[in-house]
Amino acid sequence: MSSAIISLIVTEPEAGLSLGAIVANRFGERGRQAAIRGGLWQHGRRVSADTPARAGETLLVRLPPVGGYRDAPLTLNHIIYEDDDLLVINKPPACYTGDTPWDTQGSVLAVARRLLTERDGLVPTLHLAHQLDAGTSGILVISKHPRANAPLQAAFNHGQVDKRYLALCAGHPPTATELITGHGRAAAGRWRLYEQAEIGKVLPNGQRVKRAHTQIELRRQYGDVALVWAKPLTGRTHQIRLHLVALGCPLLGDERYGGPTTVAGMLIPHPLLHAAELALPHPRSGRLLNIFCPPPSIFTGVLKCFG
Repeated sequence: MSSAIISLIVTEPEAGLSLGAIVANRFGERGRQAAIRGGLWQHGRRVSADTPARAGETLLVRLPPVGGYRDAPLTLNHIIYEDDDLLVINKPPACYTGDTPWDTQGSVLAVARRLLTERDGLVPTLHLAHQLDAGTSGILVISKHPRANAPLQAAFNHGQVDKRYLALCAGHPPTATELITGHGRAAAGRWRLYEQAEIGKVLPNGQRVKRAHTQIELRRQYGDVALVWAKPLTGRTHQIRLHLVALGCPLLGDERYGGPTTVAGMLIPHPLLHAAELALPHPRSGRLLNIFCPPPSIFTGVLKCFG
């Protein structure tokens, strides 16, 4: 899902109007929705729909994506664990974890905030402790109190959180393997892997190649499809996806990295990666929380294709 970006210059007659009114006048309902959902940008920053316009200024409008806005299909039943400090959610697949440049209202975080507000009558202070890709389902940890933020960040940044993912991939991965590579952006901006010797190298974009470390374990082979455990020991963007590609075994549904989008005639609309297990110290008590989450039905549907 992507959003069209339009650049416009505020005219003299539009000066003093709200930015929301201007885009609604120019683009109709699509412009009105873009303003309401947070798709207005000036000087590299998101601006609100009621911001007064000044003649000659440039406004970037991120119009609704193809198919319109979609809110994360989240309900209170997706809550796995909750206390005064933590909210742990079984994130549905095919939805964004946090805000996107074109939408501040449809993410898991935004919908969770609305659900808790309706339930409790108070607007909660929620912060993501980590991220999951849009296509990835499973365990997502959110802080509910500012006192939990620093301990959670320290736990995730310093290797105190154990995570295991279930993945369905194409090909024949080894029974057990460990990959240590470099990780960074390619010239075109996409994430890619680098040789170990390049870890620490400064890229043309000024960023350094970072270390990426994943353990992969085969659970079962189904013809040319495999069910694997993936344990990331570092937390790089698309790390598991890229390491499976390096093994010649891209995730089913991972069109971006060459994964098949159909299996036995079944459409796979997103990468089949699921955050299934997580263990972390509680940010206040320090006690170890062990959280488990079964995969979504599409995993079962694919495996049924193989009997």
